[in-house]
Amino acid sequence: MNPFPFNMDDRVTAAAVAATGTIIGALIQLRAAWRRQVAERARGAPVTKKSRRGPVTAVFLLLIAAAVAGFALSQYLVGRSDRDSATVRSEMQTQLAQISAAAQRLERATQINPGSTTHADDDRHGADPVTATATLGPCHARAAAADGAPACSEQEALRVTLCVSVPSSAVVTDLGLYARPEDSARSWTDSRAAAGQDVGRARFADKPFERAESDQTKQVCTGFSAWDGEHATSARLVVKYATSPSSPAAHEASQVVVAPVSDRGP
Repeated sequence: MNPFPFNMDDRVTAAAVAATGTIIGALIQLRAAWRRQVAERARGAPVTKKSRRGPVTAVFLLLIAAAVAGFALSQYLVGRSDRDSATVRSEMQTQLAQISAAAQRLERATQINPGSTTHADDDRHGADPVTATATLGPCHARAAAADGAPACSEQEALRVTLCVSVPSSAVVTDLGLYARPEDSARSWTDSRAAAGQDVGRARFADKPFERAESDQTKQVCTGFSAWDGEHATSARLVVKYATSPSSPAAHEASQVVVAPVSDRGP
């Protein structure tokens, strides 16, 4: 608590006013002494040593007062500059200490979990694709063709639903459909098909669909039908997806489900 009723600026102002008053008073006394000396000379009165010393004393007092006031003002300005510098240094040291503490915490966190950055990057780029594969045997026609060979119509096709499980928060980025005869040497890459497009005597459904599986997972599905009476046909569903790093099922292993819809016989 400040023991004085005024702050430092108020005290400096009062000192400056007092010094100014002293200087003005000295000037007034100097002027009065000078006028008395001039009047005495005009009357022809002898000038004494006291009357001659009066102006010199006043000037001397004026110089002393000015020197004291200038010294006090300079000391105040120096002290104020030192206080401001100390305050700035203290604030800078506090900020440097905070930055150093934050850097140490970050370094400790990185040492504890060095792979967290890699996991986050993997999640942003998406998880590994999941695949479902099914094989449908030759269909059995209700009536044989004229030459005795089995001939199925699309209405007599065998049908399955191919599904893969992904996290509930997953967003499908690519859905690949592939179909080929079971005994074909053609690779899956060369056997890609489009939704709703005939592939020999087989076809995928026009649109894939999603359905809930559990609180943490869902299924991405598509239908497939084949009506080849001579060869078995294989179908494959490949789903690529991206998920959020905060998802509780982000790293959950996906399961493949192949659900037959119907299997018409003779």
